[in-house]
Amino acid sequence: MIAACPKCGSRYRIERERIEPAGARLRCSRCEVVFRVRPPSEGVAPAAVPSAPRAPEKRAPGPRMLVATPNADLGKETCAALERWGFETALVHDGVEAMLEVQRQLPRAIVVNANLPGMYGFQICEMVKRNESLRRIHVVLIGAIHAADRYRRPPDDLYGADAYLEEPDLPDGLAPILEGLDLPLRRPPRTEPRRRPARPAEAAAPTVAEEAPAPEPAAPPAPPVDDGLGELREEAERLARIIVSDIVLYNAEKFGAALEGGDVAAAMTAELDEGRSLFRERVDERVRREKDHLLEELLRVARLRAGA
Repeated sequence: MIAACPKCGSRYRIERERIEPAGARLRCSRCEVVFRVRPPSEGVAPAAVPSAPRAPEKRAPGPRMLVATPNADLGKETCAALERWGFETALVHDGVEAMLEVQRQLPRAIVVNANLPGMYGFQICEMVKRNESLRRIHVVLIGAIHAADRYRRPPDDLYGADAYLEEPDLPDGLAPILEGLDLPLRRPPRTEPRRRPARPAEAAAPTVAEEAPAPEPAAPPAPPVDDGLGELREEAERLARIIVSDIVLYNAEKFGAALEGGDVAAAMTAELDEGRSLFRERVDERVRREKDHLLEELLRVARLRAGA
């Protein structure tokens, strides 16, 4: 009898006596598909039944995480990192919404920015830790407090939070914190970079159209001048973000009124001057002379909040 592969159509001659009543499994030598051949009834061609494909293994869902931050881009970046590590994520940008999602989803952990609109992150933290049904939820408080005496509670209290992290350290700084909270990360396997195929030793002869002179290659851009201040500039930018975040966090009403008035720089002059005194103590003078780091960061935050 003749059996045909259901995928590529290759035909095979099979002795009918070797096929049991329940059929026989064959592997096509051309496309390697496995199919089953059943003995035909009289006058009926044999039927080839392809083997059922193996169902993909379902991966168990990871722990649920809630990220609450007013910075939309940073929130998406943080959620993407958490999902790579095997967590399910939800993202909100408002404190009231964050508290509602905590009660609705009951996540294993929340990453909450202290400077959320609607309800501060430390208020959410306190509510979670005081609630008997929620206190097992891990809370990672994200803030930018540059002076210990600015805490409304002692620095080691952290409003009941399980961990504290500064905003510039997101998302990578979360990894060791989550592992310390017994939330193991699923590290994706490393993939080898795809290698380009080797170029042939001899290229084909050019056609007439290819004999036209090629345009002159563009000159490579000049390498940046290394003046040795790169790391100092990064430290200055980070400190500026920390100081401004502190200013906005502990002067929320004044900052909100300044946004409505349209002149944030003038309204926050006293706070900026206080922050500059700390900035001068910690930042190299060569970097400070380049620009007003605190003012630029304050205006950036104002634009971000105004567009939210």
